[in-house]
Amino acid sequence: MNGKAVPEHPVISTFNHQAMGYTPGREDAVRGNLVESKKNEAVVLIHGLWMTGTEMRVLGGRLEESGFRVRYFRYRSWRGGLAQAADALREFVEATEGERVHLVGHSLGGVVIAKMLEKAPISRPGRVAMLGSPMGGSASARILSRCRIGRWLVGGVIREGIVEHAPKWPGGRELLVVAGDIPLGSGLLLGIRKPHDGVIRVEETRVEGARTVTVRASHVGLLLSRKVAALLSGYFRAG
Repeated sequence: MNGKAVPEHPVISTFNHQAMGYTPGREDAVRGNLVESKKNEAVVLIHGLWMTGTEMRVLGGRLEESGFRVRYFRYRSWRGGLAQAADALREFVEATEGERVHLVGHSLGGVVIAKMLEKAPISRPGRVAMLGSPMGGSASARILSRCRIGRWLVGGVIREGIVEHAPKWPGGRELLVVAGDIPLGSGLLLGIRKPHDGVIRVEETRVEGARTVTVRASHVGLLLSRKVAALLSGYFRAG
């Protein structure tokens, strides 16, 4: 942590401390040189606020190149509700083919995963990864929620899942937390304390008992980083 760049082979450490629906990904786009043993493992990508899932295609393509079948879950991140998103995600995950189904949530997507697992476990085995997810709350969201226009901007899912109620990680699954420390984003205008990825502070991503790593990336850059993709691939493969 401490805002340092992750090395080429990052060391993972442990901290103690809009109607609902989906769009299928390119789950059958596997190439002949992929690792055969991973073709029966799926990865579900869950996007963040103001996104649709398209933003995760670069990351998804790299995971496919590593041999995973990738699917993209889409939900109403702005005008919807957290409980509805969690219920829709559960249905989507349970219907996803694969011996194991891993989950990757970016930003608010990680909070949706946590809400789903908090309500009840899922039957599908697999690991969870969160990229820049504000599991410790969000200074940016709190600042914006102080005014009417800000509350309108963050929407209902953020207010319900982060501002009004702190996210909870129920445990029971391996969890990897990835934070960025390149401060490019609205956080610069809001004056949030560094280190942060431009939106979420590094310390806001921490989850007790999770494996945690910080990389040189901005909030959106976490989805474009080759190191993040390689980190996720190795993490899912090891499980």
